[in-house]
Amino acid sequence: MGSILRPLGVFIFFSLASCVTNSQRSPFAPVYVTDRAKYTLLSPSDIETELDMPQQIAGTYGTGEFIMEAWVKADAGGINIALFNSFGTELGYLSFGEGEISFDTSVFPPAMKPEYIIADFQFCFYRADALSAALGKAGLVFVEEKSGDPGSGSIVRRITAGKKQIAEITKDKDTIRYTNFLRGYTFIIRGAF
Repeated sequence: MGSILRPLGVFIFFSLASCVTNSQRSPFAPVYVTDRAKYTLLSPSDIETELDMPQQIAGTYGTGEFIMEAWVKADAGGINIALFNSFGTELGYLSFGEGEISFDTSVFPPAMKPEYIIADFQFCFYRADALSAALGKAGLVFVEEKSGDPGSGSIVRRITAGKKQIAEITKDKDTIRYTNFLRGYTFIIRGAF
């Protein structure tokens, strides 16, 4: 991963142009959180806490189930996820940084867009204020509620469109449960958060 270097004049021009037009450009395909609401992936710098850890991911989609292991390294420089089966065979590698995203896999279907995986990761691990602003631009509402003692209680995040709940993320000390009601899938991440 590397950053894209631009001449200073071009940078200033595009910075001023973006201020005037108030538009956001992204080198990534938009993520449709609903059939109409488009979410633009946030910068790696919006991560809540740096991660460098193994995780177990188990989930369901429709009637199918899956389970895999992962090593996740995520910080302000980017997200890197190596996926493995229970025997340690690599299933794929996903990386995301400023201006680039790559997903190398021979196991997952080619139609699986890495932007959607990164969006779900961001909904779980990025700062609430950054998510609220980005989802608000898409016409969605993001709320985060904390319960229990600070540091040992749980956090519930919800994404809604009007009165319809789209997704819910429950975060405890070592487990995250993500349910996407609209698309019909759930996954549980276990690790030491």
